[in-house]
Amino acid sequence: MGNMVLRRSGKAVPKSNQLAESSPISLSLVLLLFFALVDSTIAQVDTTISQQESQSVVLPCPVNSQKCGKLHSLNWFKGDARIAAMLLGDSNVTSVNKEFDERVTVEQNPYRLVIKDLKIADEDIYLCDTTFFIPEETCDNFNGYRIELRVLENIVPPTEVVILDAKGDRLENGRIVGPMQERQSLKATCTVRNTRPQPEVSWFRGTKRLTTYSPTHDLINGLYTSTLELDWQLSREDLAQDFECRVKSAAIQNVTLTKFSVDLQVRPTSININGVKHHTVQGSKVVLTCDIRGARPAVNLTWYNTTTIISSDENEITEIRTKSLEKSDGTFHTQSELIFNATRFENDRVFRCEAENIVLQINREKPISSALTLEVLYPPVVKVSPSDIIANTSEIVLLNCEYVANPASLTQVEWYRNDDLVNVNDTTHYKGGNSENVALVIKATNKEDIGNYSCQLSNNIGKGTSDHKINLDVQYAPTVEILMIPKGPVKESDESNVTLFCNVLDANPSVLTKVRWYANSTLLKELPDCEETREDLCHIDPSKLLLESIGRGFFYNYSCEGFNAAGWGPRSEEKELLVHYEPGPATLSHFPLVAVKKKSVTFSCSVDDPGFPESNRFRWLRGGRGPLQDIVTKDWTVEPIDLDNRSNYSCYAYNEGGKGVMATVSLEVHAPPFFIRNLPQYTGILHTSPNATLTCRIECVPRCDISWQKDGVPIERNDTRYFVKEKYMDASPATGDFESMLSVLHFNMPNWPDSKFNIEDDNANYTCVSTGNTVGGSIRSRTYFGIEYAPENTTVSEKIVYVQEGTIPGRVICKSRANPEPSYDWIFKNQTIANGNALIINTAMTRNDNGTYTCLAYNKHGNSIAKTIIEVQFKPRCEIERQEIDDQDTLICIAYGNPIEADFSWSIKTENETDESLGSGKKQNSDKSYYILQTDYAISRTYRCVANNTVGYGSFCEIEVAAASSLLVWWQEQLAWWQLWEKNTLIILVAAILGLMLTVIIICCIIICICRRRRRQDKLNDKSSSLGEPLSEPGEYENLPFHGLQTAPNKAEQS
Repeated sequence: MGNMVLRRSGKAVPKSNQLAESSPISLSLVLLLFFALVDSTIAQVDTTISQQESQSVVLPCPVNSQKCGKLHSLNWFKGDARIAAMLLGDSNVTSVNKEFDERVTVEQNPYRLVIKDLKIADEDIYLCDTTFFIPEETCDNFNGYRIELRVLENIVPPTEVVILDAKGDRLENGRIVGPMQERQSLKATCTVRNTRPQPEVSWFRGTKRLTTYSPTHDLINGLYTSTLELDWQLSREDLAQDFECRVKSAAIQNVTLTKFSVDLQVRPTSININGVKHHTVQGSKVVLTCDIRGARPAVNLTWYNTTTIISSDENEITEIRTKSLEKSDGTFHTQSELIFNATRFENDRVFRCEAENIVLQINREKPISSALTLEVLYPPVVKVSPSDIIANTSEIVLLNCEYVANPASLTQVEWYRNDDLVNVNDTTHYKGGNSENVALVIKATNKEDIGNYSCQLSNNIGKGTSDHKINLDVQYAPTVEILMIPKGPVKESDESNVTLFCNVLDANPSVLTKVRWYANSTLLKELPDCEETREDLCHIDPSKLLLESIGRGFFYNYSCEGFNAAGWGPRSEEKELLVHYEPGPATLSHFPLVAVKKKSVTFSCSVDDPGFPESNRFRWLRGGRGPLQDIVTKDWTVEPIDLDNRSNYSCYAYNEGGKGVMATVSLEVHAPPFFIRNLPQYTGILHTSPNATLTCRIECVPRCDISWQKDGVPIERNDTRYFVKEKYMDASPATGDFESMLSVLHFNMPNWPDSKFNIEDDNANYTCVSTGNTVGGSIRSRTYFGIEYAPENTTVSEKIVYVQEGTIPGRVICKSRANPEPSYDWIFKNQTIANGNALIINTAMTRNDNGTYTCLAYNKHGNSIAKTIIEVQFKPRCEIERQEIDDQDTLICIAYGNPIEADFSWSIKTENETDESLGSGKKQNSDKSYYILQTDYAISRTYRCVANNTVGYGSFCEIEVAAASSLLVWWQEQLAWWQLWEKNTLIILVAAILGLMLTVIIICCIIICICRRRRRQDKLNDKSSSLGEPLSEPGEYENLPFHGLQTAPNKAEQS
């Protein structure tokens, strides 16, 4: 083996020194090895093995050592991937790919590959590739041994069936593809993924199966992915059809359909135009219909008049209606209507309908079309000439009229002047104007012949009138009037200009070449004036005359005459030029000379020169402000006079010419005495107040004086109880008050008895009095000066009110002394229940209304209270309690009522519902009664109690008492000796016994402890002579450091 080279596929070759030999055997081996490597992919399968999924399978590898020699190594391939290898010899090494390590083992004797837990992905072609040390020529294992492994598993439905377009994009089920054109190739791919067994895939269009390529099936991890391509040339037959990919397989119950449709675009198949037959008449509505069929998408349609495109947007009288209807096969029937009113211009015109869609455009094909020639009958179309004729009077004038019509023969000829029919039958003035001679001749023109002439012709279809007219102009002399700009009167103060116009009323020609101007019938000027010295008046419009800087000297009547080609016309009527100028200076006076507040004053304004037009209107100003718009008369009365009227007043006259010079006066205003601040009718002051004043303010111009009176008697200035402060106040524009006198009367409280007011004696009337002035008399104001104090001595009419429950109590009156008079509130349980001095309760009282009612008297200076008690009396109710009192079983009847004092009555309720009286019981308190039960009763009893007070009897209350047993009676007899003791005595006795027992227990515990200690000491003394034994009890030294020694150490001896 040391001089051999190993080769796969069972062959071996010598070393390099042997390769140099040109041996036929070596060359054949190399060729065999080459072809084995190249043709490995197309080698045949030697055997097929099928096994169920999840089971184990054994793949054999036959090795014939007699024919091939000794085996060197063995390799297993799954497809093209090696999954295991075995090297034979002394080492005998086996290697398995990590992916198959847990499921694949390689065995020998015989040689085989074992796969456990078989999976669908294991399905493939397996190759056992062997290598021999010295391959024999007789070896037939050149290509190895191939095994096709088929995994039998449950059917696997496809994970998806998907259609992809030519770009590889996914087409959802039911999607519409396109748009596409006929003759275009449709390419799509149907893919069925991850299924088993191998499916059958086919393409259908509707119910027709389409011829396609064969499908391809890729086996990946034991699952098939099948693909079928579609390459289909589209045609009109594919309209409104679905392309379906149908999949059949044992893995699916029914045929799986995935489909899409194509938005197929096709050419139109036909076009047809119809409408008018023979001819139509001008003005009739023409409807031409164009039908196009078989197109998808719908066509774009265009109408032509000969070669001109017809558009409804450019022509409002033309309407195009187009609609498209989709047929069942997906094509469109497009119908377009051309609607217009026929005119002569459509006569002998060819109307054409052209249609195309995107298919024709893409293929660069001409649009399809259909045409129709239209004949239109129309009335005459008339034209007159010349457009303008200028003639003088008595001249001959020819008016021409030309026309075209279908039919051309005329039935009537008419001429019109200014839209009025001309009487052509007047042969003295006219000639022609009939069907034989359409033109009209005017034999001798005059002024009445001026106008616009038109010709109207008629045939069997209708009438036609010339669009244009002949303007016949006959010249004559002008008639004029005079106009002024501005039209109205002119203000002298404006120094404005006025233009006079010589306006032509009637003339031909209307342009004036000369004009003569007159003022008060006197010739002013003839224009134009072309003398050598006046060249500026030569080249001007003679119909205008400018008057500059108008003043009073232009006040005239003006007129004019006009001249044209026919000569001078008559002079116009005269027109007056009005010039306005302002009035002269004004004079202002007023009465009275001194005005009085709240009275009136009259101002008068006058002028010597009234101006033009004469002025009777005036403007007024006050304080330099104005003019006042609502006053225009010469006299102005102002009333009432107030502070604002103390001002300067001005006036001036005015008219349309302007305003005159202003006059101004200053108005002086006086005020009689008047209270700005008078005394109140009542003035209240607290009797302990440290300060008190009375104030009055009186308006008066000229100034006045103020004095004070008490109860009509003047207060002297030397009275030390008072002092007065005065001030003369300026006028107040804000309030409209004139100058005024302010006076304050001060009460000098330290000089009053006890420095305070007497509530009885110091109440008085105080008066503020003014002197008169030149415009008014004395005035006065009075106040009652009242001394005020808080409520005191508050009392109630009843201190205690008794009322029975369910009744209404009488009223309680509360009184108090105070100034000002007090107000009253009644308060119960911290709530106000009534207002006023009388407590009136109108509802029946309940026991909850029992209590204290408080009257609160108050004013602004303080308050005071008084109380009354309302006792609500009611019948008692009772309750029975059972207690042991003095060792006796006792029933206690407790009464709850008002009054509390009550009488009681005890009884027993018998079997026949009657009561057996037991008396009143033992009464210790006013509201309780005691009844001692007998101890020897043998039956249950119902005890009843009723209480009554001064109001009446209450309701019964009762208690059930059970019968006493014989044992209980005996036991009570036995215990009778201690039952005679009081309860406190029993408690002391029991406490003494318990204390004695506790003392005995403590003494016993002490004795036991002493005995145990003594016994332990005796035991220690007995063992002190033995050194080998510890002197302490076990456990005494267990926690000490020397624990565990044979003998405990002795304590150090003291010397």
